[in-house]
Amino acid sequence: MVKGKVRAGSDADSLLRWDQDALKDCSAEDQIWGWSIRSTEVLHHDRIKINDSCLIEMLYAGLLNKQDGAPAWTEPTSIKYGIRLVMNQVIRVIQKIFKVEDKVATSQTLVFWYKLTSMLPR
Repeated sequence: MVKGKVRAGSDADSLLRWDQDALKDCSAEDQIWGWSIRSTEVLHHDRIKINDSCLIEMLYAGLLNKQDGAPAWTEPTSIKYGIRLVMNQVIRVIQKIFKVEDKVATSQTLVFWYKLTSMLPR
């Protein structure tokens, strides 16, 4: 047994796979389970960006079974399949929105600095 903190998958290739893997080699149920794990990780790290505790709780409720001591999902998967899939899709869209917002903010800053510096005497 290894003592201390183990940070599996923290190298660049693992992080890229974690973000991009469609889990095509898994069954439909295992795909949704894998995406749910990834989405809970995204929620954990991006909760400050979301800045809406009610929305975060709603998203977690769709991804995880809130029963103490219960496995991740104890109910039949037919209904939860759809709910979890929708939650995973919503979180994926949120990630893309954040990326676009960051690009827009960066480009607006660059345009501002370009306009500002072009007004300076040479």
